[in-house]
Amino acid sequence: MSLNNRRMSRRNFLKGAAASGVLLASTPGVSFAEKVSSIHFLRRRAQIETITILINDSPWFPGFEALVKQYVETTGNEVKLNVTPFAGMLEKSRNAVQGSESEFDILNLNEQWYMQFYAGGLVTPIHDINPDFELDPNVIEYDAATRWDESLRYSSPDGALYGLPINGNIQLFFYRKDLFDEKGLAAPTTWDEVESIAQTFHNPPEMHGFSLRTIGGNWEFQAYLLSYGTEVVSLDPASGEWVVGLAAPGAVEALKTWLQLGKEYGPANINAMGQAENLALMASGRLAQVHMVGAAAPNYDNPDTSVVVGKMGASVVPGGPGGRATLSGIWVMGIPHNLPEVRKASALAFLEWALTKDAQLYYAQQGAIPVRQDVYEELSEDPKLGWWMKAMGESTPFIKAQPRLTETPQIVEVIDRRTTQALIDELTPEEAMAEAAQEIYQILVSGGYSVKPLA
Repeated sequence: MSLNNRRMSRRNFLKGAAASGVLLASTPGVSFAEKVSSIHFLRRRAQIETITILINDSPWFPGFEALVKQYVETTGNEVKLNVTPFAGMLEKSRNAVQGSESEFDILNLNEQWYMQFYAGGLVTPIHDINPDFELDPNVIEYDAATRWDESLRYSSPDGALYGLPINGNIQLFFYRKDLFDEKGLAAPTTWDEVESIAQTFHNPPEMHGFSLRTIGGNWEFQAYLLSYGTEVVSLDPASGEWVVGLAAPGAVEALKTWLQLGKEYGPANINAMGQAENLALMASGRLAQVHMVGAAAPNYDNPDTSVVVGKMGASVVPGGPGGRATLSGIWVMGIPHNLPEVRKASALAFLEWALTKDAQLYYAQQGAIPVRQDVYEELSEDPKLGWWMKAMGESTPFIKAQPRLTETPQIVEVIDRRTTQALIDELTPEEAMAEAAQEIYQILVSGGYSVKPLA
């Protein structure tokens, strides 16, 4: 039964919940643990307070808003949304957790700064709210973005569960499938293939073979680093030291590839290309290939803004000698530490519901980015969404984390600045990576980390 067919009043829902509890308790084939867990979940519904969610205004917000409306209609529980521009989210979130009691019951935390809230104990571990909580294995954890290991001061699969994913942003590789089909070309799997295909289609200004995100492009650039066998920073478990990967030879080769593809096959204003500019270039029919956020996909299907509706393809991000990688760029939802227990439980009730398969299917159909593997698999054959949902599901094994240190905002600023200097020929690739490595090394040392000396 679809979510649209399950709308009911709170009174009728609670009556149904009680009846469901009785039926579940006597249902053959359902384990005792499942019965107890579900009955407790249904009982908690009777004690739910109105919650307020701090949420950023973004292209996926309409999908989230629709999900919230569905929750209210389905359960009778009330939700208020405080919608804030991205630029104000971090400050509002920090202010909320520093007072005596947060005005928000759920904070939407960006991957590049959620670790500040985990490490500082500013959001509540999920098992402190409900010790019996079990995360469905179909919910993607995005290389442990949901967890924090206090001993490592980093995300780890063994860490405590602090946040739950709500927007499954990763990178995809988008291409003009209609043009590829005409030439008998398959989606590229390597950067070398990307360049070969770019040469085939590059005919500026009518058609550009490839484009980069160069404004705030650190996120996509990290996929190049990983594909050349290195990363921005990593922890050596044997020595306990942090390693600055930008000092490795592979980092220079990654930057050279990034520069070659962008400068040779991108638009003349390649140094001014952000997400919006690349999206517009592809939607206008003047771009053959682009590597960007998966959340761009619904925009290409919008006939009001796109001339490539029904002409697009999507695949896993190509790779280099070190393999393929797609960077996680998700949002997680955390429950502030400074809330009464009943408000924490009410917030968790919403998150549990939002992560169910039916809710996530509805969420995807409203244009948002789901966070469940089974939803991607089910929608892979969908006539409208399948062209990119299939690629999202196939990308899951290649998901890698961005740096998840409290110093990450400083680190990515260094990457953006140094790659830009290489792009405009102020620095050679070798100089750009060496100087970036030195800066990041100093950031880590100043942060009190044990860091392996640069070679």
